[in-house]
Amino acid sequence: MYRKEKLWDDSWWFDISDPNKQELQSLQEDFALPRKYLSYILDKRERSRFDYNEQIKMGLLIWRVAVADQKNGGFKVLPVSFIISEKYLISVVDPEAKWVTQELRKLLHEINQTKVRRSSPVTLLLSLLWRINDQYVDQIDEINAQREDLANYHRHPTNKQIAALSELSDQLVYLTTATDNNVVAIQQMGLSSNSDSGAFRLNEREHAFLNDVEIETKQSQQVTQDAADLVDRLSNTYNNILNNNLNDTMRFLTVWSLILAVPPIVSGFYGMNVHLPLAKGEFAWITTLVITLILILATVWVYRHYRSK
Repeated sequence: MYRKEKLWDDSWWFDISDPNKQELQSLQEDFALPRKYLSYILDKRERSRFDYNEQIKMGLLIWRVAVADQKNGGFKVLPVSFIISEKYLISVVDPEAKWVTQELRKLLHEINQTKVRRSSPVTLLLSLLWRINDQYVDQIDEINAQREDLANYHRHPTNKQIAALSELSDQLVYLTTATDNNVVAIQQMGLSSNSDSGAFRLNEREHAFLNDVEIETKQSQQVTQDAADLVDRLSNTYNNILNNNLNDTMRFLTVWSLILAVPPIVSGFYGMNVHLPLAKGEFAWITTLVITLILILATVWVYRHYRSK
């Protein structure tokens, strides 16, 4: 879907959602975009980046956002693309990340309601990035709530809890990588605005806003890393508990095997056709039981004695 909307004065927003080849071809022809821009936009594994082309006076920003994974649950990360110039803002968004377009439309509605005129499409884009960073923090809060639930276990974690923790760990790997890449992209944007060529120029207000967005992006990065560290610690706790449970089980089986070995030994001796003490008489079988019980108790005592040291 290819839509064109007026922002203010002579500034325009081109909203492109789930573009087909014809729409991308039209986009490239209308703005003389380099071919590499299209390849970046079409690649769903593309990392975050900012690339400014001095010939066409446009910059491409790839920004990774987290979206709900309807198939597997949890979150996954997708790239969204923004092409920015002095008068144009072009957004290319995957249908699964349509909330980004909705957030941008909501932002425009708020601007129109308050009648606050933004200085340029760059400021509008930075405002959207600010909100995307807030969304990262909200998702990390949700992950932290799930982690706290997984930390509440009785005696030892269940298989269901272990599987859920593994899913959280996988999600945080993608989120951590995404926030790291976003920090690199916003820093590239800052470097381009400060370059000697002066091709990508920002006014004082835009520079200040860019610095604020960079700080917010780094905060999202830190919050995500902290969440990943906490999940990693919980995973280590799970491993320690499971290892201790396994050791206890092996210890119990070892002692139990020793105990079960005593009766066959005693009965084997008294079952041979040789003269043994206390083997004669009507109650000789009771003697074997007593000897067996004494040996079992001695085995248990030795085990506990050496375990307590």
